[in-house]
Amino acid sequence: MKKATVFIWAIITVLIGIIFYDNWGIISNKISLSIRFVAKPLPPLPIFVYFIIFFFVGFILAYLFNFSIRFKTRRTAKKLNATIATQEGEVSELKRELDTLKGLETPMEEQTAETKTDTDKIIELTSDSMVENPADQTGKSTIDKPEENIANDLKDESSKEKS
Repeated sequence: MKKATVFIWAIITVLIGIIFYDNWGIISNKISLSIRFVAKPLPPLPIFVYFIIFFFVGFILAYLFNFSIRFKTRRTAKKLNATIATQEGEVSELKRELDTLKGLETPMEEQTAETKTDTDKIIELTSDSMVENPADQTGKSTIDKPEENIANDLKDESSKEKS
């Protein structure tokens, strides 16, 4: 956006320069302006000097009229940014509290205690097909012969129904 603004101002400056160049004979004529309520007329100056003076006077007036609005806008923006920062802090604090209450995130003391016990449980519960299952008395893995295990399960179920 800044490049576009610079480009537009460059075009405007070039157009004003072309107008000045084409009309230099008229613009360079000296004139004396008089103000109705002032007895003495202004000194004779070229027209382009008056043009530049009135342009900058208009620019300064526009700046002064908008100064209070820009000041109020900046102050409001600062207040709103401060409000946003405090509310974001409150939201993050409430999210942490909610996660703690849901059990997603536990307090630091409980996390360290659970870490020690979790590693023991992981070691105990880890099963590998290469390691013998201590519950399997025959020394055969349940993965090796699934048909035999299904048949044994059916026999167990039928004996439970008879009793």
